[in-house]
Formats: sequence, structure tokens, C-alpha cells
Amino acid sequence: MIYPGEIYFLSAAAGARPVIVVSREELNRGNYVTAVPCTSQKFAVRSKLPNCVPFVAGQFGFSVDCVAQCEYILAIRKADIDFSMGLIGTLDDATLRDVGKAIGYVIECDCE
Repeated sequence: MIYPGEIYFLSAAAGARPVIVVSREELNRGNYVTAVPCTSQKFAVRSKLPNCVPFVAGQFGFSVDCVAQCEYILAIRKADIDFSMGLIGTLDDATLRDVGKAIGYVIECDCE
């Protein structure tokens, strides 16, 4: 089972990138999950944006400073998650709420 807040590598043609699962547990039982990708590019700028949530290297299993790009929400196939690399980490409840708030900012909704 895949749970909200879990971080995995998404296999992609351009290379693997970490994603944070944001969809509800009951929705993750099918073939797809909803996730927010993370990037380390332009960390200094993006870490200050209301639509991004910053993470520092070592936090929740991230190996580099990066941000969750909450304006870029993906429906991904479970088959595209690289389970061979294992679970990177899991966000705590407060940080998962921060990701939800950043998604709410993007869609102009007061999400908690």
C-alpha cells in the first residue's frame, strides 16, 4: 500500500526524480497515485515561493536541498514508481499539511 506523504523516485525518461504522494490512502489502491514532484533546481528562489515547500538535505530522506513544486501535480502510474530504490522517506503530518496548503495556494483554496 502507498500512503500520503511517502516519497519515492519516479522513473522518467529524463532521469529519476523524487515525488511526494499526496492522494488519500483509499485512492492509492488503484493503478494511479497523485504526487507532487521535487526539484533541486533554483532552490534559493523556489524555496521562498508560496507554491513550493522547501526541504534541506537529510530531511525526510532527501539527499540534496530541494522543493516540492506544488503547482505541478501529477497523476502517475504505480508502475512508473521505482520501488527497487525503495521508500526515500515519509513526511510528518505538519509538513504534509504544508504541502496541502501550498497546493491550496495554487488552486486558490484554503486547504488545511
